[in-house]
Order: sequence, then structure tokens, then C-alpha cells
Amino acid sequence: MPTIRSLYSLEQFEEVLQKLAHKVAVDAVENMSQGNVRIIIHGPRLSIVDTSKYQIRFYPKRISYLSMGQNYEAWWGFEVEAKPYLTSNHSSKISFAREEKRKKVTEFIDKIMADASIKPIPRFKLSNYSKR
Repeated sequence: MPTIRSLYSLEQFEEVLQKLAHKVAVDAVENMSQGNVRIIIHGPRLSIVDTSKYQIRFYPKRISYLSMGQNYEAWWGFEVEAKPYLTSNHSSKISFAREEKRKKVTEFIDKIMADASIKPIPRFKLSNYSKR
């Protein structure tokens, strides 16, 4: 499974994708002609938003996003989870099913983060660890 490392934290992804899930849920309820709509809420946050076009799921340590098209070839999505080790400055790992969808996934992530004015937060700075 192809992966991408990201400087955005899982918490930043959750903030942006919760807002997107809320928008998808409201649109789906307002336009019930989209077919089946399933929304599950636990406490103050959405857990699952599942429509005929999108599926966004929030788990304790990962988030999955799926965009569905008319046929299976048009489907694409990704899962994001926190990167538990400190071998690089990246905070999260993004996995997706097919390599040919890499560009679509990266463009989507860049767009939603830019639209939300979210800036990546580095995990550490090498200058903190270098000798002076």
C-alpha cells in the first residue's frame, strides 16, 4: 500500500475533516435524493458520515476518507494516522490503495489544509539537537 509522510498532525487532519464531514452530512440531509445517509455521532464529534458520494470515518487513532464515483475506477481515498516514531519531522502517515491516486490524494490534502488556513507544525527542530 503506497504511503505519504505528512507534516500535518493527526489532530490537524481531524479538525479539517470534522468540518468537511459536517458539511457533507448537512448537504446529504438537505438533499435526501442522494440515497442512503448514515451519520453517527459520539459526544461532541462525528464518528461516521456515510453517503452515496463520501465516506468519512473517525477512529481513536486514525481517520479514513473515501470519495466514491459512478464506477469503482473513479473511487479514491486515504487513511491518515499518527506516525509513532521520530525518525523524521513528519507527524502523520497517509496510506492509499493505488499508486496512480497519489497525485489526487496530495492535491486534495493540500487544498483542504489551505482552505482551512492550517499550517504544518514540525515535531522538532534539528537546531534544538545540534551542537553550537
